[in-house]
Amino acid sequence: MQELVEQLVKQKREGDWWDFKKQHHSNLHDLLHDLLCLANIIYDGDRFIIFGVSDDYEITGLSETDVRYTQADIFNFLRTKSFAYHKIPNVKLDSILIDGKDLDILTIKNEDHKPYFLTRDETKQGTTVRAGTVYSRMGDSNTPKDGSANPYEVEAMWRQRFGLDKKASERFINVLVDFKNWKYDGISKAFYDIDPDYTIEIVGDEGSGGKFWWEEGLFEKPDRFYYHLKYKGVELHKLLVVRFRSENLEIPFPNIEYIAHTEKNDGCEAEVYCDLFYYLENTIEYSLFKHIRALEVSEVTSKSFSTPIETQIKPRIIKLPFLILDSEESLRMVCKKLVDNYDDFLKVKNKSDDIKSLSDEIQKRYATERLFTEWAYNVVHENSM
Repeated sequence: MQELVEQLVKQKREGDWWDFKKQHHSNLHDLLHDLLCLANIIYDGDRFIIFGVSDDYEITGLSETDVRYTQADIFNFLRTKSFAYHKIPNVKLDSILIDGKDLDILTIKNEDHKPYFLTRDETKQGTTVRAGTVYSRMGDSNTPKDGSANPYEVEAMWRQRFGLDKKASERFINVLVDFKNWKYDGISKAFYDIDPDYTIEIVGDEGSGGKFWWEEGLFEKPDRFYYHLKYKGVELHKLLVVRFRSENLEIPFPNIEYIAHTEKNDGCEAEVYCDLFYYLENTIEYSLFKHIRALEVSEVTSKSFSTPIETQIKPRIIKLPFLILDSEESLRMVCKKLVDNYDDFLKVKNKSDDIKSLSDEIQKRYATERLFTEWAYNVVHENSM
């Protein structure tokens, strides 16, 4: 985040997807207007309001006497507003330090819920954000509060919401999570009831087990098979899925990031492969994860899409400490944090009686790799082991 902010400040300008503010808004209705403008732009990425940068693009920072809203303040404010379809922009507030100066960065996530607009006027201190008005942004200029985005922009927003400009392979990401409209034959085939050209075929027995600790080091080895995602009979995605049959636990094979290993010259004293297992939101793998989990139960709960991953059907034995991350940037930040704190893992490993008690080298390797995955999960979630 710090590197991104420094790069944007160096440009000495504002843009479609970033805005500078010297201080937080004194009137939250002005913030509401800014959020609507940035949330509605057609741009394939997150958008940012950076607090602590002056009008002449100097990093001035925020002082102790400045009004500084918290993430909770902003969230509580937004949820009291009458957003159409109850779709509220997804925002996150972070604080960083650059050259000893505090800055706040409000990230507005890029999601396919555009256009965001209100169903009731919101007025405060002479500022009115109008109901039924779609605001946007062009370059460094927001749509005025008494204006509206041009019709071509608004059309593009609706097309993005309904996925009309996406390729069929991209639309599958949205189609999969429309859980209730999928019809299964009870065995290995399914079609999307709204558009039956989208189909799923579950094929193959690729054996069981594998090379990772959670495939070989638990009380059962998962079976492997494939989900073939097709449109008009053409295969668009072929995704490996694993199932722990006794545990009633089925998930797409996770993404893997190698944090450290014996051949990686990164300064970490790694005797085994130290792997991070994760899913990225807004990807086909994560949509299939949600699809499978949702169809396992009659009602989706907070447990369905959260981590650590465990069975939803019976008392759990297996608990998989995999991560769900919102972006590639988050992945990079997580990896850096784990490498920076790798010496702490070595201390945990050296104190582990479970690892010390193992004489079999293969079992010791699985135990060490499992310990790293669990340690990494706790570090990311700011827990201690």
